[in-house]
Amino acid sequence: MFNFAVSYSGGGHKRLYEYAKWFNGKGGAWFVVHPNCAYLASEFPNNQYFVARQTKWQRLFNDCAYLEVIKQEVGQPDLYYSYGIPIYTRFGKINWFHLSNVLPLDLRNVPITLFDWLKLAYLGLRIKKNFSNAEVISAESKYSLGVIGREYGDKLFLSVNGGDDELAHIVSNTAPAKANFATVVGTYKYKAVDHALLVFEMLKKANPQLKLRVIGSEATLPATLRRREDVLVMGLLKRSEVIDCLRESKYYISMTYVENSYNAASEGIFLADESYLSDIGPHQELLDGTKFRMMELPNIGRTMLHVARDEISGRNLKSWNDVVSEMILRFEESRANDR
Repeated sequence: MFNFAVSYSGGGHKRLYEYAKWFNGKGGAWFVVHPNCAYLASEFPNNQYFVARQTKWQRLFNDCAYLEVIKQEVGQPDLYYSYGIPIYTRFGKINWFHLSNVLPLDLRNVPITLFDWLKLAYLGLRIKKNFSNAEVISAESKYSLGVIGREYGDKLFLSVNGGDDELAHIVSNTAPAKANFATVVGTYKYKAVDHALLVFEMLKKANPQLKLRVIGSEATLPATLRRREDVLVMGLLKRSEVIDCLRESKYYISMTYVENSYNAASEGIFLADESYLSDIGPHQELLDGTKFRMMELPNIGRTMLHVARDEISGRNLKSWNDVVSEMILRFEESRANDR
């Protein structure tokens, strides 16, 4: 059973979709999903879906209450996989916690509002308090595993996001026509759109007609940026639309302060001609063994990584089939050890 009850967009939706697709082709599995993902029942009908409808107050004071109702129907699953939701009690025979967001465990030097800091810190306490209920604790980068803590030893497991789109792009060996755009994906404060704007202005000195596309919620962006004629705020887009934007971009920019995964950066560097990335652990892991250049971001004292698409390979990418197969192998090992 896979619990994605609070994940309906971004990397969470991507993993949910790929898992639902994979298990649908293998006879099916149980999935707990957010109401926005109920459509998966018609697309992958071999799985059984339980739609978790919770208010914010229910999540705060009675999180995962829906599991008891589900357990009465299906019994105890062999594997319970929880995507970002603390495992409050041992629900499956083998219990697997996957860290979906590293922020609750690493809030150092990340510019967020006090309200968000308190909310994330509280979630982090609940996650860590319940690590004892998990046989496996996974994350999407070596950096995130380090944040979780080496004291969990054999429980830790690296489970990166699959890169099927990037691998297909490499195999096709095509170079689609580029528009004169730089693209930023994500508008949460920790994504540092203000720093991405500085990179854009640096690029614009050599390319005055360059425009910046920002993909994400418009509400979190300052009005001064939204009013600029050389900035196009795209809003929230479907994943396929994000890929299309990246594919036709000359530049991809990600100056985020922290990430659990190199998922977004991976899509950007393989689809845009050139990319400028913040110098953080997951980005370094993505570019390991790749030729890139370190640069200083003017005026703010941050370093960034510059890489050209024609200088990279897919050596650090995995297909979703490999990702799920590795997960199942680890589950089998845990089950054998539990006997």
